[in-house]
Amino acid sequence: MYPHEKKTLFLDPLGEGKGKTKVCLQSTRAFMRMKGCKVSRWTCSTLPHNRQQDSTSCGVLALKFAEKILLGESIEFETSQKAVHELRLDIATSLLRESDDLSRLCFYCGMEEQDEEHWICCDICQQWYHHQCVQRPPVDQPYLCPGCT
Repeated sequence: MYPHEKKTLFLDPLGEGKGKTKVCLQSTRAFMRMKGCKVSRWTCSTLPHNRQQDSTSCGVLALKFAEKILLGESIEFETSQKAVHELRLDIATSLLRESDDLSRLCFYCGMEEQDEEHWICCDICQQWYHHQCVQRPPVDQPYLCPGCT
């Protein structure tokens, strides 16, 4: 949405039909009207772009559209299965690089470690758990977490 320009940019990875664009315009106008804005000249437009070629990549493409728009770049990019796989890896890498350090959290309950807590590590995935959260398994035997059993 570009409120100062009174326009909405509508991008659907599956493609934008006149019906979908009309619904977008109506929804945008209703939303902006609730915010106290005059909406009589509000428009809804789209840009040319490649479409998704499967039934699962819409989120990946929506994120890529947003990134390209924010960077002021063309939203034309490859949407083949291989290209979407690469985009997924790029997104995962960015999320991991930008995420908080979760190493001090129990992978079961998500709470931080306590000095007096006992911890146990899964021998397969190497995730750490409060011993209490995983029903206190024997510490002198190999441990497999609920996700690895």
